[in-house]
Amino acid sequence: MAMRTKTRSTRLLVIVLVSISLATITVDYRQGEDGPLSGLGRNAIALMAPLQEAISAVTRPVGEFASSIGELPSLRRERDALQSQLEQARANLVQYQSLSQDYDELLAQTRLAASVDPDYVTGLVIANSPSNFESVIIINKGSVDGVKQNMAAVASAGLVGHVVRVTSTTAYVELITDRNSGVAARLVHADETGLLEGDGDADMRMSPDPTAVAQIPSNETVVTTSYHVAGGEGLYPPNIPIGTVSRVFADPTGFTTSVTVRPAVDFSTLKFVSVVKNEGG
Repeated sequence: MAMRTKTRSTRLLVIVLVSISLATITVDYRQGEDGPLSGLGRNAIALMAPLQEAISAVTRPVGEFASSIGELPSLRRERDALQSQLEQARANLVQYQSLSQDYDELLAQTRLAASVDPDYVTGLVIANSPSNFESVIIINKGSVDGVKQNMAAVASAGLVGHVVRVTSTTAYVELITDRNSGVAARLVHADETGLLEGDGDADMRMSPDPTAVAQIPSNETVVTTSYHVAGGEGLYPPNIPIGTVSRVFADPTGFTTSVTVRPAVDFSTLKFVSVVKNEGG
């Protein structure tokens, strides 16, 4: 009870002082600087200054807070606009990186295809074979583009396979990993040749001369090789990269040996295929 009485007394005292100060300032203003109350008026102003500062210190944050509440919808709209711009910039960056990667891949593929034969056509992979028993892809180039059966197909990293079927606007390419695929191949450093056979998802297999096992280095490069048969040329032009030797298997008797070859082309991410019109080599 005593605390409330004291608080009320304080408030009353402040009100009285403010009233007296205002009255004094008014009279002083009317009488001018030479009036009898001019000194008292200046003292009253000096007394009011701290009170005014204290009141401003209390009311200013409240005003600023009220003003900031009024600006919240505008700030939210600005935040949402900036967030949208940021997301669009990120999407543009991803698209640019993808296009840049495609450009680099196509450039490398163009160089490889041109080195095999200047006459080639590049298509987009539009589908994979629905069968689980064959490894075939379909590209959006066909007979109207000059594509024919048995033409070799390459990607930026190396040999893809050969055309097994053609329509007017599409071509079916059998991959070198297909179990029915056979590629005449050569081990570059060991200078050994053999038939490289597909094994589905596993690495391809090749059986070179058993005496050459000791000469096959780790990660030996494997390329296509040309050969002649009674009916004409071999299926693939020579010196197209195929892959690298992943393992060497030697029979203890020394009569047989085999190597596995990991393809240079990643068929799971293949986007573009170039068909070279050099039919065999």
